[in-house]
Amino acid sequence: MKFLFDWNGTIADDAARACFATNTALDAVGAPRIDPLEFDRKFILPMDEMFLRLGVSGQDVAAATSHWNKAMASRQAPIRAGAARFLRALHDAGEYCAVISAAGEQYLREELEYFGLTDCFDEVLTGASDKVEALEGLRRDGQALYFGDTEYDIASAVSSGCIAVGVLSGYCPDDRLRGAGAQYIITDFLGLDGVIARRLFGSYVTP
Repeated sequence: MKFLFDWNGTIADDAARACFATNTALDAVGAPRIDPLEFDRKFILPMDEMFLRLGVSGQDVAAATSHWNKAMASRQAPIRAGAARFLRALHDAGEYCAVISAAGEQYLREELEYFGLTDCFDEVLTGASDKVEALEGLRRDGQALYFGDTEYDIASAVSSGCIAVGVLSGYCPDDRLRGAGAQYIITDFLGLDGVIARRLFGSYVTP
């Protein structure tokens, strides 16, 4: 079993930071700001599609994404409860772990270092514009779990043949994760640090 993870909202507990970054990007290109209370309803991936839906012109989407990544890098966010211990336990047991994220490479690698998790991942794929393709490439020689917190993450996991684990994070509510095909839903990684044997995973989450 391979353990594959999204980053923002899944490992980094950063919905508030992402809302700030989204509004920073919208300000930079002259588009209306998003209401923080509606963030979990309006945030979607891929990011290009989100910015288009939020009123950013096609010619400004790349600039908005650049501003978003810079704003994300300007603030630290906490790590999700139990994540560091879970990842360390997987690493110590020799399990394969990877990050597949649409986030920018520099700030994600800086955050990995900040959390002390750089050595816990066998592979870090950033700027993943097509998560289905990335997940298929990593899953091709065996079964894999993909932990993600948005409909896009879950749909990509399902399409690529991964077991989809939804993480409640403030980016996307429970019903949307389930509607996208999440086979399990968790709120954090507490209690998962002992899940090393592949067949035990299902008993630690709520189907």
